[in-house]
This record gives sequence, structure tokens and C-alpha cells, in this order.
Amino acid sequence: MRIERTFLSQGDVVRVGGTEFAVDRMAVAPEVVEAAGETSAADEVAPARKGRPAWRGSFERVLRDLPPKNAPGDEFVIVSSAGKESDALQGKGEGPPALLLILQIAARARATDVHVEPKGSSTSVRMRVDGQMVTIGELPDRVGMLVVGMVKAACNMKAAAADQVQEGHFSSRLKPAVDGAAAAEVGPARQIDYRVSMTPSVHGQKMVVRVLDLLTAPSTLSGLGLPGWMEQRVRRVCRQDQGLLLVCGPTGSGKTTTLYNALREVDREAKNVVTIEDPVEYRLEQTTQIPIDEQRGNTFGGLLRSVLRQDPDVILVGEIRDEETASTAMRAAMTGHVVFTTVHAKDTIAAVFRLLDLKVEPYLIASALDVVLAQRLVRVLCEHCRTGVRVPPGVATRLGRFVEGKSELMAPVGCPRCLGTGFRGRRAIFELLDFTDELRDVILKDPSIQAMKKIVEGGLFATLTQSGWKLVGEGSTSLNEVDRVAGS
Repeated sequence: MRIERTFLSQGDVVRVGGTEFAVDRMAVAPEVVEAAGETSAADEVAPARKGRPAWRGSFERVLRDLPPKNAPGDEFVIVSSAGKESDALQGKGEGPPALLLILQIAARARATDVHVEPKGSSTSVRMRVDGQMVTIGELPDRVGMLVVGMVKAACNMKAAAADQVQEGHFSSRLKPAVDGAAAAEVGPARQIDYRVSMTPSVHGQKMVVRVLDLLTAPSTLSGLGLPGWMEQRVRRVCRQDQGLLLVCGPTGSGKTTTLYNALREVDREAKNVVTIEDPVEYRLEQTTQIPIDEQRGNTFGGLLRSVLRQDPDVILVGEIRDEETASTAMRAAMTGHVVFTTVHAKDTIAAVFRLLDLKVEPYLIASALDVVLAQRLVRVLCEHCRTGVRVPPGVATRLGRFVEGKSELMAPVGCPRCLGTGFRGRRAIFELLDFTDELRDVILKDPSIQAMKKIVEGGLFATLTQSGWKLVGEGSTSLNEVDRVAGS
């Protein structure tokens, strides 16, 4: 029976009668040759296709321009979700497969997310770098499909389920290809974990890969960049026998990183530390870490009640989402536990009113809260291309003492090392609300924004915007960046 000619892919199985032929390594499909970076018999059949495809040169150019410039690609070993290495995922020959190039770029650019989105005739590759989406390049549609297929294989997903939402994970082991001073820009040898989400779209499955690289996160409380007096106040809460540290900010502002660095200040050998998270993103020794699973009824509120019967000393609750979790956390802080948690709120004062909105009694808030910390992440100017600009009179008046005696402020330009954004890396800015007796009286009697502001402004207090202005005066970031992140 005559069949139409079709290209086979690695892993396909052809059955002839009672015999099955498994495709181990392809050398006939030009698209597969391009994706794997190999030369083969296909080059002799189609000499016009011989040579490096245009997309490969574009992606390799991006990799070479990232710090350390012109360094060779790092050694990447992809490990499947089952913990096994596979030659099919590594790629051999004159160049790495597209997937490895993408992961190498993500590691060097310190990206937090990789988006691979089919557009019909091509596949777009974008990355979230320092909180902003940056276009890396375009892949031929066939190569894009192979990239998605390789990730599915690494995650042990069903390859044929292209019309379903799928989730999975895999990891990689990275060994930098450089030594000495250049290695500081790439980081040490390490494992990078990836969380994968596949969603069907008009032109095919869109893939988003969350990059969980501990290199990009501070590992100590001192490394967060807190002003000295704020750091001392947070450290004091970590060493108490009871109290509550509440961190607020939008998604992706580094709240979990701050709480974990606070946990590292706790003597975990002498105390029973328990975390409840959705999901568990960091692994911390001598800590009981519990993931949320709402399908099985394991919610924040339910698990928190259960954990209180486990004789905890310190409890980290990933997020306050409802009245039950909020009230239980407040009561736990009043009954001999140290509680670290987060809430979505604009600033420290708004966080208090968010708790009131969740119907938490004012006396619980006044009695339980010790410190409320608001934070944002601002991008840091690229050291290789930033430039000085004159300070406009209006800006000098607005920033006041933060630019006193300065004739220039630093502004972004953009170069290949920062992917043309003008920024490389991020720093946190903070606002700390220390609960004093005067503040507790206001919350108990008649809580209002004006009354609370009058109390806090009489003491040591700096808003998020003022923290950002300090970085502008130091030349670390731009005024537009601070206005974008912390502006009202």
C-alpha cells in the first residue's frame, strides 16, 4: 500500500507487520538538522540548505554579547523530571540545539521567565528580564515545535495533547565555561529548576518556562539592601519569641525572598520552623515545608490550623488571602509564635486597611503586628552604557536633598550587554512601618489614613518613593524607573 512521504522525528516508531522500528537519530529532515545543529546526509541531498541557519547566528550573537562578552557557551546538562539525563535532550554536533541556546541565554541574562509563542509562520522567543519582556528572536515554526517537543520530553508530558493545558517541571546542571573574574558575571556551577506551563493558542501551544535560579536571589538578610535601621528592626522580630512580620507588595516584588532571608536569621536548630506555601519555591534545611493543594482541601487556613497543633515556634504563611487565614495568623502571633506572612497591598498603611477589609478585628491587628514592610524591585542601570544628564530645575526641586550638590543624574542608553534595555539587574526599595503604642491606639480607636500618617511621619519613616529617590541620587537607577515602580 503506497503511503505519502513524510518526515520522521526522533522518538517516532514505525511498525511494519510485526516489527517496530524506533527512530534513534534523524539525518534526513533539514528542519531536524537545523534544530539539532548537525550536519548529515541531508546536506548532500539539499546543498542549498547547507550551512548555519539564520536563526542560529542571531541567537548565538545574543549569547556572545551577554556578560562575560565573547565567552563560550556554558556547559548545560538537561535533567528530566524523573531525574535522568538523556542524550536526546543534550544535542551533539557542531552546535547546541535551539532549546539549549535559549536556556543558556536565560541563565546569562538572569531571566525569570521564557515565553515560546507560535505566530503561524514563525515562533517568537521572549524573556522576562528584570521584570520587563525582551524579544530574543524568531525561530522557524518547525524548530519552535521541536523546542516544545524537547521540553515535553524533559517534563514527561504527553506529546500528542496539543489542545490541553499541561504543566510540568525539569532542571539543568550548569557549569560555567569561564574562570576567574569573568565567572563572577555568570555565577558558580549550580542547578537551575524550571516550571513549565503549556496552553493551547490559535497557532499552537504557547509555552512559558519559569526559571528558578537561586543565583538571582539574595541569600542573607544583609544582602537585601535594607537601610541599617530597617535591617535591625526586622532582625529583632526574627529573634523574638512572638510577633508578626508582614511583607506587602504586588506579585513579583520579592516578598518570598525577603521572608526566607528573615527565616535564615532564626536559630532553626533550637526552634521548630514550619512554612505553608503555594508553591514551595526555595528549599531550606531544618525546616518543615508544606505545599498548598486546594484540590485536596489543603488551603492556607486549614493547614495553618493544623500546623498550630504541631508545636511550631516560627510559622511562614505564604500569603493571606482570606478572613480565616488572616485571623488565625494574628491569633498565632499573640499566643507565643513568630509569624512571617505576606499580603497584596500598595504600601504599609494600605496593608493595615487590607487586613481590616478582611474583617480582622482592630484589636487583633494592634496586638499582633510588629513590623509591616512594603517593597518593590527597581531595575539597576547598566554600568557599560549609562550616561549622565543634567538635572532639570523641576526635578531638583522635587527630589530635594537626594540630589543636593549634584549637576547630573544617570540615565539608561542600551547596549548588547543589557539586551538594549539600558538596565541590568534589580534592587529592592523598602518602606517600613514600626508598630508603636501611639499607632496601636489609632488603630483601636478610629483607624484612618491621615491619622496613621501623622503618627509615622513624626518618627523614622521613609516612603517607597523616597527610598527610590535615594538610589536615583546615588546613580543606581533612573527617576523614570522609580516613578514607574513606586509612583502613585
